[in-house]
Amino acid sequence: MRQSDIMLLLYAFPISMNILIELHYLPCVQFISKFYRFENIVIDDIESFEKQSYRSRCTIAGANGPIDLIIPVHGSRHRLPVKDVEIDNHTHWQHQHWQSIRSAYGKTAFYEHYAYRFEQAYTKQYDRLFDFDIDLIMIILKILKIDSNQLKLLSENAGSEYLDFKNKIHPKAKFKAIDPDFKPVNYHQAFIERYVFLPNLSILDLIFNEGPEAETILRGSVSV
Repeated sequence: MRQSDIMLLLYAFPISMNILIELHYLPCVQFISKFYRFENIVIDDIESFEKQSYRSRCTIAGANGPIDLIIPVHGSRHRLPVKDVEIDNHTHWQHQHWQSIRSAYGKTAFYEHYAYRFEQAYTKQYDRLFDFDIDLIMIILKILKIDSNQLKLLSENAGSEYLDFKNKIHPKAKFKAIDPDFKPVNYHQAFIERYVFLPNLSILDLIFNEGPEAETILRGSVSV
């Protein structure tokens, strides 16, 4: 077991009720579950941007398996703060992402209930990655009826005590860490008859498939 894993196990029941996480694009279930475990979720908006992380990508479930949606960004300077990273809008990436989302979830039980809220964000051009990601997170919190005041920015009002969970939720297996506060709960997925359950996808998967039951599933995924 890695030392980082051991340290996380020691923090299974942290004294602090705040947790520090990096920015995510359409966050996964594990990320959103933290809103049911901690009083405040602190986003590090002054950290250096890291490519090939969930800051600019997410994973959804398509007919043939997992699909990675990646936001193109301009080549960032060394140690450029994530809040200053610019999106490369020379391609039609927003249209492509939305088409993939609609193809994956268009026939799910709750797509029509919630899709229009996200579609609005995909028809608006954003210059900065941070603004787009935060707007999507705010839409998610509203759908799940989570108090948006739980979301804090490190540069503004994070406070000094928090559990540092940055880069522990990562698309690359070698960078993932044991999370004693999270246990994935199986739920109905659109293409479950084609492959086994895919855990910890973008929260879109849970919202479009389960609708109002998403809250119960999220609460059930939290180990306390």
